[in-house]
Amino acid sequence: MKQNTAQTKNTATTDEAAPVPVWTSADELTTVCNAKLAKAAALREAIKKPIDARTVNNTLVSFNELMKSLDTASSWASLMFNVHPDEGVRNAAQKCRQAASKFATEIQMDRGLYDAAAAVDVSDADALTKRFVERMLRDFRRAGVDKDQDVRTRLAAIEGELVKLSQAYGKNVREDVKTLEVAPEALKGLPADFIEAHPVKANGLVDLTTDYPDFYPVQRYVEDAEVRKSLYELFMNRAYPANSEILTQVLALRHEKANLLGHKTWASYNAEDKMAKNAETIEAFIKDIASIARPRMKDDLKELLKRKKQDHRKARSIDVWDRFFYVNKVQAEKYGFDAQSVRPYFPYKAVKEGILDLYGELFSLRFEHLSDEPVWHDAVEAYGMYEQGGDTLLGRFYLDMHPRDEKYKHAAMFPLQTGLEGGQMPIGTLVCNFPDPADGDGNALMEHSDVQTFFHEFGHLIHQLLAQRGTWVSLAGINVEWDFVEAPSQILEEWAWDPGVLARFAKHVETGQPIPAATVAKMRAADEFGKGVHVMRQVFYTAFSYFLHAQDPSTLKLDDFTDAMYKAYNPYRRMAADRVYANFGHIIGYSSMYYTYQWSLVIAKDLFTRFKEKGMLDTETAAAYRKAILEPGGTADATELVEDFLGRPFNVEAYKDWLED
Repeated sequence: MKQNTAQTKNTATTDEAAPVPVWTSADELTTVCNAKLAKAAALREAIKKPIDARTVNNTLVSFNELMKSLDTASSWASLMFNVHPDEGVRNAAQKCRQAASKFATEIQMDRGLYDAAAAVDVSDADALTKRFVERMLRDFRRAGVDKDQDVRTRLAAIEGELVKLSQAYGKNVREDVKTLEVAPEALKGLPADFIEAHPVKANGLVDLTTDYPDFYPVQRYVEDAEVRKSLYELFMNRAYPANSEILTQVLALRHEKANLLGHKTWASYNAEDKMAKNAETIEAFIKDIASIARPRMKDDLKELLKRKKQDHRKARSIDVWDRFFYVNKVQAEKYGFDAQSVRPYFPYKAVKEGILDLYGELFSLRFEHLSDEPVWHDAVEAYGMYEQGGDTLLGRFYLDMHPRDEKYKHAAMFPLQTGLEGGQMPIGTLVCNFPDPADGDGNALMEHSDVQTFFHEFGHLIHQLLAQRGTWVSLAGINVEWDFVEAPSQILEEWAWDPGVLARFAKHVETGQPIPAATVAKMRAADEFGKGVHVMRQVFYTAFSYFLHAQDPSTLKLDDFTDAMYKAYNPYRRMAADRVYANFGHIIGYSSMYYTYQWSLVIAKDLFTRFKEKGMLDTETAAAYRKAILEPGGTADATELVEDFLGRPFNVEAYKDWLED
């Protein structure tokens, strides 16, 4: 991403700053999108014009400008499609995404562009420019630019179909919010503030939805097993049967694309540009982590069943709707920890400010609320990022943190604009579904698991905002190997467990007292229980996504395959209404690569060994981490970045120690 240009502080420019605001109307979004795509189209044609000698300045700079325009258009459209409250704007965003994706596919298939890039003499260029060209030519070939015209035409058609199908899959999950009506007494076990936020309706019943702020507390606390089971059935049945047909089509198209590009399966094709490099490495990794996790899983299940039998003497197994409930019971009774007991220490606003203060201190940054910045919903907040003691705006981000109708249902960081040295400001957005201070008593008490999620997602955001080393857009931001992208966020979850860190902001809403270190120790000890079943469920999703793409889908029967994966990897038996393939969104976004979460976790646990040695708040170590891991983006292979920070290649030992401890 970096040419040998002057190293300047990053400031926004009128031309390259994100369109503000693109979300005011469908027409405005469409106008901005069309302008960006038109600029990219003009650059495309200019690049292909005959020229005597191709150089960095007369060819590669234009490629970079083209990528920047496309990056901005598609990123903003993706966010608006997932969060905007107005259906017209969401529809306009969907059309923009489709147009941008179609254009991106056309670029990848344009032999004239490929030949132009290949003709640039980079023998005397700096290392990052050489890397930019090397990666660009590789991606051209992986798209099929060197195939004959008929194949390129078919590949382009496949990409267009996949975009539409992927959007439909996500839209079906997002919009299919199911509701379970229960009697007020069925809420027994839930926190008082949850019950207060769910009033009894005129018919004498209470609504529980499949949205996260309802689903997880119900699974964790409701004493009535039938209520937990019924809501779980609805949750796992979202977007069925519509998405089963969509997924079948997606798998067929991915397989066809892989075959056209010389790979036997999509899993093989998809591994090629990752750290893993090939499907065989991923398959071996899945077997390895399964063997590490399975003994711990079996011990957990024995303990959980023992506790369940106290309530149901004839119980023979732990069911999936029991998992949170009985893990919580064992944690409370065996380890003296009740998850509800710490919720008063985690009101949303205090957690938010605590995380901003912590990351500011660790990485020598300052975050300032931009109260006058336009936003797409009243609940959204805009922030600026500055160096500590500095006044130059280095980055901007938005927090869209609470649930609402038609909004993305999970937690994610959406990159909006990739930061570059010398002028283009990084922009990102956190989209989450945490309790809303506008509801109930205004405290919006969070589960500690929500706090962990906040730490995790802010880790993605800080990576997006700090990775702006150089000028090549495809090597900046979070444009790293996909099986590394989770590591910089997973490592930062560790700070959510440190007593000293938590005491800075986790203060009881009634007494104002910080959370006691002894309580955090109990919380940590309790959390260690259930780790085996939790990790094994992640192994299940890992295996599910990988093996789903490691076969010919023409003979695939989704339910038979799901049964087989449950038996081989899941700690729990499959319930009859479980249609995981219809609402497991990572099948679309990550396809065969869900393994990246555990792969990245192996790296994250190893990276953390330096902080364990030096201290959680050691600013020297944090500065080294910022410089070696966060700032480079894709300017070097992830393996090199990790080795630079650790002083050695990463290994699985810290992960094994964590799981076996």
